[in-house]
Amino acid sequence: MKKRCEACGESFEAKRTTARFCSDRCRMRAHRRPAEGDQPAPVTSQPPVQREDGTESLAAAARGELAAVGRDRTAAGQAVLVLARRIDANSAESGSSLAAMVREFRAALAGALEGAGEAVDPVDELRARRDRKRSG
Repeated sequence: MKKRCEACGESFEAKRTTARFCSDRCRMRAHRRPAEGDQPAPVTSQPPVQREDGTESLAAAARGELAAVGRDRTAAGQAVLVLARRIDANSAESGSSLAAMVREFRAALAGALEGAGEAVDPVDELRARRDRKRSG
């Protein structure tokens, strides 16, 4: 029996009356495609400062951490903020994709903040040098 594939629209010879797709590839493509009207929330240019429950959003917290060390305008800092906004707007994300984004966010934040906590004040530099000499 001839049927039309729901994923690609091609005509195919169905082995069963319940067949909907011409191949496993089309079946998986249709499975992974978001449902009609199930679009992910757009990432806004400015993150919200607070959520409805009064807690600070991840994007606002990340912006604060990056701004404190002067890294909020770097490419790495902007990548962290994009990921944070995606995590904040996670209504359409699956659990595994959200977990992957959180892992990527942690790695990106660590990379953006790398070396930022080093002592800038000469007294702090001397104190750190003294501590290194004492410890080793």
